Amino acid sequence: MKVNPKFLTLMVALAAGTAAAAGTPSGTVITNTATATFTDPTTNAAATPVKSNTVNTTVLPKPDFDIVYVAGADGTTATGTLPAGYEGQILPGGLLETAYRVVNLGNVDNYVVQLTANTNGSPMTPTSVKYYRDTNNDGILDSAERAAGAVTQVTVPVDKLETSADEGMVSIIQVIEVPANAAAGGKYAASPQGTADVFTAGVIAPKTEASTDLQYSRAVIYSPNLTNNVIDSDPAAPGQQLPTTTVTLPGGTTTAPGYNDPTRPNTNIVAVSADSQIAYPKADNDATADTVVFINSLTNGGTMTDIVRLFPTDKVGPGGAPLATPSATGVFTLPNGVTVRFTDAAGNTLPVDGTGYPLLTVTAGQTLGYRTVVTYPDFDSDAASTPSPIAIIVGADSGNDGDALSDDTSTDTVYPPQLQFGDATAALGTAPTPAPVQSVVPGAVTGTATATSTDSSAVFPMDLSNVGTYSDAYTLIGTVVVPVIAADSTVSNQTVNVRYFSDNGGQPGTELPFTTNANGTRTYTTGTVLANTELKIFAVVDVPANAQATTVNGVTSTLKVNQRAEAVYSTIVREDNNDEIAVDQPGNKGVTLTKSEPAAALPGATLDYTITAKNNYNAVLKNFYVTESNTNPSTNVFTWTTFSAVAATKTFTAGSVLYRFNGGNWQTSATPTVALSAVTSVDVGVDTNANGTVDANDLFPAQGGLTITFQVIVK
Repeated sequence: MKVNPKFLTLMVALAAGTAAAAGTPSGTVITNTATATFTDPTTNAAATPVKSNTVNTTVLPKPDFDIVYVAGADGTTATGTLPAGYEGQILPGGLLETAYRVVNLGNVDNYVVQLTANTNGSPMTPTSVKYYRDTNNDGILDSAERAAGAVTQVTVPVDKLETSADEGMVSIIQVIEVPANAAAGGKYAASPQGTADVFTAGVIAPKTEASTDLQYSRAVIYSPNLTNNVIDSDPAAPGQQLPTTTVTLPGGTTTAPGYNDPTRPNTNIVAVSADSQIAYPKADNDATADTVVFINSLTNGGTMTDIVRLFPTDKVGPGGAPLATPSATGVFTLPNGVTVRFTDAAGNTLPVDGTGYPLLTVTAGQTLGYRTVVTYPDFDSDAASTPSPIAIIVGADSGNDGDALSDDTSTDTVYPPQLQFGDATAALGTAPTPAPVQSVVPGAVTGTATATSTDSSAVFPMDLSNVGTYSDAYTLIGTVVVPVIAADSTVSNQTVNVRYFSDNGGQPGTELPFTTNANGTRTYTTGTVLANTELKIFAVVDVPANAQATTVNGVTSTLKVNQRAEAVYSTIVREDNNDEIAVDQPGNKGVTLTKSEPAAALPGATLDYTITAKNNYNAVLKNFYVTESNTNPSTNVFTWTTFSAVAATKTFTAGSVLYRFNGGNWQTSATPTVALSAVTSVDVGVDTNANGTVDANDLFPAQGGLTITFQVIVK
């Protein structure tokens, strides 16, 4: 409203507490009778007063009005500065209620003023503008006044000059309604504009308030101010604070600001930045889905309490839409078997809205923690799986705006571990199915060269493939149970350690560092292996010189190489137990048979000589016995001598020595059942299965010896 004399008069009247109306009410009859008083000249006394005729004048109507702010200030443009209380922040779909007064500036009682809303110049158009009577003149639209309904006109009484009250005005409330999808920062302005009969230049005619005589109110859509971050380490301090605690990164001893998963303390979570954090979960011993619990924080930098929707989204920053529709309980199911849900900072379920979206209520200026619970497949239970990082962009959508998009995001990423360990391949990864067999020769020199079978070392090229998503180091333990033959021909099992070497151009290089355990095994350690790379190593087994052959009497039973790799950080364990070792015969394999006797003897003299037999195979012999007979090549002992006696001893404890004369039955006695002079052949063997004979069921042990002493008389 432009300042004009009419307005000044109104303001003065309001300030003085007098009626704002101008002039005597129309229809008032002004009666006027003149009286003359005088002294009668004849009597010199007061004469009777003389009255004139009575004149009646009727006051004509001079209607006029104005609509003003309660405070009386001006505000003629929709975008200009407005008085206090006439611009307000509201939420989408909300209402702005402002108080006005319709003032009767004329002298017509029960003066009707039509009300319409003028939104010219408003940056955005309101959904509706309505007017209500403020019957108690308190400037507030109460429930009774609202229930009375909106009005399109008001009847204003005339001000009574004879009273000090201001009867000539009516209070109204303008209600601006904004759209439910109104954008933050949007402005919606409206002014009441009246139409009524107005006296102008002697003529009374309907007149609408000029555009220069308006009083705007302006609704400004509230702009939420949400900051979605990682954990807040100090809830007592304003805003979000990065962690002051540190955790160890996988693959070494480096630390970084972070914290432990509140439900799985062995999972380290690193706060990379204020709005990004990474979890490094470890392996477990089951195949059920794994879960990581992140702690996030939400700061409400606005001036209104905000009921915030939480959801996984596809876009970092504002404007991201939900990736999935939640279940009725607020669980989001994402591709590849991943689910996401949200709880409060203590792990309690958040309330959900009518469509299942979890809701977090954050008061103005508050930083409030919440948990993001990510469940995903248990990759480490399946060595063939090759996981990728699982990035969850957590969107926070203000309940104080008109869209369903995120206002800010924070990224929670899970890095699942994985390990493959087995026989080497050219590509990344291992071959789980082959069963390589390496042949060794016990007693030969040791060596680390591959593709050779003439030494006593078995060499297996192996791959440690880190096909997980974070770096890790590994420990290696390998053993082989090798049957060995003692000097007394007894066989026992000896545990032989696998030695591990680095790769040097496709051949074993330097032996990896190790520690010896209490049980005699060795634990080797590797350096850090980066994610999606592999470490090529060589498993070397030095077979003892007295190892028993794996092929015995036509039956082969190879030695199994048992290997175990364990990740230092993730604790994933992988085994490779399909490598095999074949123990061949030693270089001096066979049976040695030596004979010693005097070089000369007289006729009739007793001749003593010894036959020594030894099993130089690293395997048992069947059907083994020693024969002294003229049928042997270059033998005529029983032609020129007469058998006298025989005795035998063995170097091992198992079994009994048996004798057989002239091809008869085996017997324990060294005395023949025929005449000594009739003996033409003597067999000596060992019965190991106690069946009274020497046959294929008797096992003459490896490295076993038999010493036989013969006594004959020279004819």
